[in-house]
Amino acid sequence: MTTVKLRLRKGSPLSEVDLDTLTPKARALAEAVAMSFGRQPLGVLCGTGRTKGDNPNHRYVYGTGPAAHAKAAEPDVQFVTDLTPMLAADSVTSPEEWLECNARRLPVDWWPIAGAKSRIEPLTEHVPSAEAARTDRCLTRDQALRYLADQDERSIILSNDAWIMLQKAGNAPDPRHYLLGGRMPLWALEDLDAYVARDFERWPISRVAEALGYSGGSATGSARKQLFRWGISAVGRAPGRGAESLYAADQILAAISVRPGSGRRGASRQGGRFV
Repeated sequence: MTTVKLRLRKGSPLSEVDLDTLTPKARALAEAVAMSFGRQPLGVLCGTGRTKGDNPNHRYVYGTGPAAHAKAAEPDVQFVTDLTPMLAADSVTSPEEWLECNARRLPVDWWPIAGAKSRIEPLTEHVPSAEAARTDRCLTRDQALRYLADQDERSIILSNDAWIMLQKAGNAPDPRHYLLGGRMPLWALEDLDAYVARDFERWPISRVAEALGYSGGSATGSARKQLFRWGISAVGRAPGRGAESLYAADQILAAISVRPGSGRRGASRQGGRFV
């Protein structure tokens, strides 16, 4: 067991944290806080996976020439100082929960690399788990849903309830980790990317209504109401004026499969990948 002592609550004694219970990103954050002045969360220096030359203002700030070119090749780092210490009266949030939550608040491509001398000056010595934290690219459920919705060409907009339903049906990826007694599921970025890139048929709303068993003049309206209740949104629109909205057929079939009284006919899996 590897432990560190942190002062996450103002005016409180040091809390001992078992690093082996944390995800790599939260472990690196704990190490950064432990190395900081007073073992407090004054700030954390983060790697971003970019170089200084990736900054669009680099040429404006550093100009051109050999020195500017050398500067552009340096790793880009960002100093995050909005880590708020827990209040002394907060007896609900554990140090482990604080670390995991703050680690997930960082952009998915960022990872902790160092602590802080003060709220305006980072340390330069890297924490032991910095490289391991770099590979920790996991998202909470809310973050995962925002990530899916932000895809340019293959945006997937789902409600929280729809995501849970599709996961139960075997259509959506399972969490990679369950933290804090199962209260914080985390999805790996590569699993989300695989879900976005999956092949699926696109059904117009009329075909969706047929699959749901609706008929008559109100069939498409009833289908839209059901999709709204499920929290499933369209993935596109057929070409042409007055064309119908298109929906992911696999999501529709998965939702139908977990309806009360329906057999489970979710997407099959093969070697941990979706087919």
